Amino acid sequence: MKWLETLRSPTFALYAVSAWMISFLVISGSQLHNNISYLILIVPALASLQWAEIKRIFQNTLFRGLVLAIVSLVLSAWWNDGNPWQSLKFGLLIIVFFIAVARLPVIREDQVYKAAWGYLGLIMLYIAFNMAWFYAQGTWRPGERMGEMTSKLENVIYVTNTLGGMLAIITLLGMKAKHYRAVLLAHLLVLGVSLTILQTRSIFGLWLITILLTYLALYRKQALHPKIRWGLLIAGISAALSIAALFAYTSIGESLLARNFYRPEIWAGYFAETLRCGVWLGCGPDHGFQYISHDGMVMIHPHSLYLTQFYKAGLIGLVPLLAVTLWASIQGFKAQSWAAWYFICGAFGLAFDGSSLVHSPNQRWLVFHLPLALLIAQQLHHAAQQSKLMQAGLNAQGEAKPLAESH
Repeated sequence: MKWLETLRSPTFALYAVSAWMISFLVISGSQLHNNISYLILIVPALASLQWAEIKRIFQNTLFRGLVLAIVSLVLSAWWNDGNPWQSLKFGLLIIVFFIAVARLPVIREDQVYKAAWGYLGLIMLYIAFNMAWFYAQGTWRPGERMGEMTSKLENVIYVTNTLGGMLAIITLLGMKAKHYRAVLLAHLLVLGVSLTILQTRSIFGLWLITILLTYLALYRKQALHPKIRWGLLIAGISAALSIAALFAYTSIGESLLARNFYRPEIWAGYFAETLRCGVWLGCGPDHGFQYISHDGMVMIHPHSLYLTQFYKAGLIGLVPLLAVTLWASIQGFKAQSWAAWYFICGAFGLAFDGSSLVHSPNQRWLVFHLPLALLIAQQLHHAAQQSKLMQAGLNAQGEAKPLAESH
């Protein structure tokens, strides 16, 4: 049927994924955003699903590892506190999402570079709109930290993580294309907005990860002209000095430093609770534990993607998730994949502020599931291309053999 072929087409996938990403900036309310996600991405993929697509994606090692992490949560929900059918439903949604993204066409790096800049620009406009809106409401003033935003991408930490992912893509592809001034501009924009408006400390880790990836990929291998290397080094030192001045001489720096860092305390509390429940399968997705800090703050989740997986599904759930993260990062970095740089930044950010991945479409999908799905799509395209080349080689050998025998 023609309409089914349309839904399966790479062009439809490209428009659907793009619209889904934009929906985080314009749709407010969890239920409404879920409905939009189902309408433009999940339902079309499910309606046009083919067995060949399922077989194809299950041949990918990273995808099989992710499925193991999902299955562990279903098992823990059945064994411990939780609803296994709900966990299974969310897991199937994620699988369909990955199949939908795998339908994307091969996208040229120059197109990805422009798309990353475009999405970065949309996020900046989104932040500017929230600034104006909250200022008009009297709930925010320049110099204060931005609160929860108006659409689905509402948490300033996840906004920062998404900015970090776009910055990583722009850095890799911009350096390859020798767009050095544009790369510096992207760094200044992301650092400036994250520190002065969003006021999130997570940008430091994301920025340092991006710098480290750049050094390992380009700088250390002498892939840059010495003048360019010196220029980038001076720009990096200037940025570091500017950040130091921001901390030393402004109220923003005081605000960033004054906020307590609860992570070690929270992690220790949830780790101890997991050991109490059982190290192999954890406590289950719906375990009702809440950690109360030394000063009375109530923490309803571990504030780490990986500790959350350990807490909910034990070592049986944590090991495949860690394996997927490490293997995706190593493989993707070796291949100089822009999707891998996006994924590395997203996974790093979620390691310090994240919760369960097996849930309905939310902000964490934007910085973990999406880049991982994009990386898997790249690997599937590469495997298909290699298969075609091998088949062409075999056909050529088959045609050459009769000719040789005739002589």
